[in-house]
Amino acid sequence: MKAGSLLTEARYEKSDKYAFIIYDKAKNYYDSAMIEWKYQNEKFFLFRNYNKVVELTTLSINNSQTAITNSKDFTANLHLYLTNKLNETGNRITEFEKSFGNFPMSQKHRNEFIKCKLLSSESYSTYKSNNYQICNTLLDSIDLIMDRIIYHYQNKLSVYFNDYPQWHKLVEQTISSSKKNNSYAIVIDKFTRELFVYKNGLVKNTFPVELGLNWIGDKKHQGDKTTPEGLYKVLQRKQNGETKYFKAFLLNYPNEDDKKRFALNKKNGIIRNDAKIGNLIEIHGGGGKGIDWTDGCIALQNSDMETIFTLCPEGTRVVIVGSVKSLDQLSINLK
Repeated sequence: MKAGSLLTEARYEKSDKYAFIIYDKAKNYYDSAMIEWKYQNEKFFLFRNYNKVVELTTLSINNSQTAITNSKDFTANLHLYLTNKLNETGNRITEFEKSFGNFPMSQKHRNEFIKCKLLSSESYSTYKSNNYQICNTLLDSIDLIMDRIIYHYQNKLSVYFNDYPQWHKLVEQTISSSKKNNSYAIVIDKFTRELFVYKNGLVKNTFPVELGLNWIGDKKHQGDKTTPEGLYKVLQRKQNGETKYFKAFLLNYPNEDDKKRFALNKKNGIIRNDAKIGNLIEIHGGGGKGIDWTDGCIALQNSDMETIFTLCPEGTRVVIVGSVKSLDQLSINLK
């Protein structure tokens, strides 16, 4: 029977979900037609009249056809919508990880971000299985979580970059000094995890580095696992058992600026009265782990440490900044 076949096709096209009002009409007309058909069959054959059965069946057929068409149109549009939404969500997660993957994150935010990655994978699976409504619900959940995380870390990054004018000034002074004195200088960009070796004011080498576990911001006290920021110099070149990290440059941390800031922070109650300022900040080997792991030092791969060790003498100027580039220049793209 055509009406029954079309109703089955409508269910296959998920009209009961995507065109449920028209589908319900088609089903009700079909059920009424079956009741009327049964009623007429129970009569003596001379008194049977199937006109109402035909009428109800026709209405069921027409509504089923409309439901199928509407469902197919809706599914096609939803398919395109979810394709774009899946791509946008995936790109959003990738961009956040690219920009903030090395950021010191709270365990709560890290767990939420991991959850978003898992939900993203699950949403893709439901999409491939044509479970569009579940897919859309999962993507909405990801958006809510990502909105909250991105807002938090964008604000944190914006506050951090308030110090950019000072960073820029230190870098420019260091490059100028290298050019003027025909000397080597080291610039460390914490945000991009790069160490630049300058000679005569020009970049001679660039190496990846790893930093303190809690690298963002300036070092406040011993044990905070933060890599300090400011202008330093190589106080001592360590080798042959003088350091456990292959070779190392001991920096003159804490310098006078660090000591003044430390005392002011204690006075203002930012750090505890029994806190110590710390020392033994080095540029050393043993890096290449792919994560931030030091107690505040700057780690390079041994081969890279060997290169700068052969180039830079004691007294080499070292500037450590949050970023060489401004926030606008970094073009962090998060929506």
